[in-house]
Amino acid sequence: MYILRYKLWLEKDGKAFGEGPYQLLAGILETGSLSNAAKKLNMSYSLAYNLIKKVEKNLGFPLIQSKSGGQGGGGSVLTPEALDLMEKYNGFLKESASALEKLFAKYFNS
Repeated sequence: MYILRYKLWLEKDGKAFGEGPYQLLAGILETGSLSNAAKKLNMSYSLAYNLIKKVEKNLGFPLIQSKSGGQGGGGSVLTPEALDLMEKYNGFLKESASALEKLFAKYFNS
């Protein structure tokens, strides 16, 4: 019996957006912090920061807006473009999974 496995990502002059950046942005959305999102993913802050910067450069728009710490502490929020990208990417993944499962069943589970 075969098992279907796949990865989908977007490219724009190289790999631009995939599951890792999506999970990092979801963590920022949930925690309000790049640092806390990185911790949730067992990733160093510097790796998370560099990943965001690389993805922003490849996509051509900012993903997060950060404010420095102070009395109330710092934090990060997602830009409208990041929220839009996440929504589209998540919808695309769900529809792709459904389509791929149907094709897989057609060719390998007949």
